[in-house]
Amino acid sequence: MKNMIKLSAMLAAFMLLFVGTTQTAKAQQEDVSLQSFYDELSPYGTWIQDPQYGYVWRPDVDQEEFRPYYTNGRWAMTEYGNTWVSNYDWGWAPFHYGRWVYNRYNNWVWMPDTVWGPAWVSWRSGGGNYGWAPLGPSISIGINIGRGGYRVPDMCWNFIPYGNIYSYSYPRYNYGRNRVYIQNTVIINNTYVRNNRTY
Repeated sequence: MKNMIKLSAMLAAFMLLFVGTTQTAKAQQEDVSLQSFYDELSPYGTWIQDPQYGYVWRPDVDQEEFRPYYTNGRWAMTEYGNTWVSNYDWGWAPFHYGRWVYNRYNNWVWMPDTVWGPAWVSWRSGGGNYGWAPLGPSISIGINIGRGGYRVPDMCWNFIPYGNIYSYSYPRYNYGRNRVYIQNTVIINNTYVRNNRTY
């Protein structure tokens, strides 16, 4: 009888853990417009003309503390794979559409696009850590042959121990050790295909 109670308690704990780390995600409507981004993000940041990237949005956040796909949110496993769940009121747009870039003025800015994804990031794994970084402009998920093109800068990567990837918050990030993490990890090339769309 005691074994049955222990087994039931362990099963209940496992189910709570499983339910707490998976979520259902919904892709936003296909017909989202660039104008809707402008209208809905304007109260939370500034639209600027960047000399390198064109018309971009800079959020009203502490730029020294802010890291896309790290600050004020968390990862959740969904039917689309790892999906970023933002706690920002404006997070529905820049973490699922468009690309984040770190511009020459040391600001994170967002370049809008109308294609939805669970998160536009590149992943690394190794040495007991997962790493991720925002995909830059004109990087797509797929096969690249040869050299050249955009390379994600070392300081844009975030690393966290395997067991903490689905935590509800992350500590302040110190990217001083990123070169060590990058040397001890490899790119993860997993993609998800759902309804003829690749994520």
